[in-house]
Amino acid sequence: MKYLSKVIDETLRMVTFSLTVFREAKTDFCMNGYTIPKGWKVLAWFRTIHLDPEVYPNPKEFNPSRWDDYTPKAGTFLPFGAGSRLCPGNNLAKLEISIFLHYFLLDYRQVSLYCLNVRIQNVLGDSYPIQDQ
Repeated sequence: MKYLSKVIDETLRMVTFSLTVFREAKTDFCMNGYTIPKGWKVLAWFRTIHLDPEVYPNPKEFNPSRWDDYTPKAGTFLPFGAGSRLCPGNNLAKLEISIFLHYFLLDYRQVSLYCLNVRIQNVLGDSYPIQDQ
């Protein structure tokens, strides 16, 4: 289950479903040489945070092992938001993903239809055998 948790975190890092969030600047502040006045809306683009090579080396590579002994700094892993606006369902979502992956991986079977002696029935009830190739 520890590795599954790392796979989930890595998936959430790479495929951020909450793309952006608007916040209002409470005070004037300077960022990267730009002054953001109080009251302006600031758009945080989560994808740029999650794919920042300074935070995550090789950010486009799917690597669950990057979470070994790694605790992200505040503001660097935001699949469910942060602070007082953190999604209250984040633990439920991770649990649902874990349950789905558990059953999907345990029950997954790879079957070649060409090796099976089966008939496919179309909507009209006619049957067509699958020819071995």
